[in-house]
Amino acid sequence: AAPAPIYQPWRPAAMTETLPWLLASYLTGAIPASYLAARLFRGIDLREHGSRNLGATNLYRVLGWRYAIPVGLFDIAKGAVPVLLYAPRVSSSQLFALVCGLTAVVGHVFSVFVRFRGGKGVATAAGVMLGLTPAALGVAALVWVALVYLTGYVSVGSIAAAVVLPV
Repeated sequence: AAPAPIYQPWRPAAMTETLPWLLASYLTGAIPASYLAARLFRGIDLREHGSRNLGATNLYRVLGWRYAIPVGLFDIAKGAVPVLLYAPRVSSSQLFALVCGLTAVVGHVFSVFVRFRGGKGVATAAGVMLGLTPAALGVAALVWVALVYLTGYVSVGSIAAAVVLPV
């Protein structure tokens, strides 16, 4: 008997099978955690403060690490959950898992809950990579931490991590 192939191609299933999980992926990604944290704990609309972006970085600028770390971890989970929990219900294909993850990132960036003005999607994309390629994400995360520590700029760390990830 021939060994099972390592790569399982994604064969699109019936729309009735894939669409609910893609919708769940979008809606999971669309949960505006930074908006909710700022609104619940300080009564402010984060879109009116700092960079006016709904992400953990702006939440850090406006409210500090106490709020930004849990929101950042939640944003990472929004990318990992569709990859690790939703996609396997339809297919064992990493391609479908990637599609679910990217759908969650789109949900984060264009959230239906906040008039399609979400965050930049970096943490949610990191969650997708955590589900698909945890070792590569680990290396990219080390680069991110080192550069944020050395420069003080999250954007510098994010760009460098994005460059290092495919390598």
